[in-house]
Amino acid sequence: MPDANEQIKEWEPMIYYVIRQLHLHPNEVDDAAQTARIALWRAIQDGKTLGKTYCFIRIRGAILNERAKQAKTLQHEVTSERLPEQIDKSEMPLSLWLDDKRSTLPNRHFTLLCHMLHGTEASLGYSPSRLRSYKAELQRMLREDDK
Repeated sequence: MPDANEQIKEWEPMIYYVIRQLHLHPNEVDDAAQTARIALWRAIQDGKTLGKTYCFIRIRGAILNERAKQAKTLQHEVTSERLPEQIDKSEMPLSLWLDDKRSTLPNRHFTLLCHMLHGTEASLGYSPSRLRSYKAELQRMLREDDK
């Protein structure tokens, strides 16, 4: 009777047939093949007779179970769409945002922005129509900066 390694080598074509049938990504092929070999080795250790149908089901089942386990593990991991060093403008602290606006906005508009944040824009001494005009310009500039 051939040893376990020889028996598993006999089923290598079946292993790769199942992998092709499952349309696995090329990066997953080696892991899937190893998973199938381990499943066959365990079957041999349990004293099972390796027939064509049994091996097909055992190989396919082992690969699918392993992929399901990996998917479950990945589901709980946190993924990031950006590097940690990058600051998302929607999550930027107000002080950093103001520093950024200080360099991009004209001085008059930056001053108006600061007064608006404090609710003291009326103390700037502008007429109500001038204040509305400056606020409209400021809003337009801020929208353009966010694009």
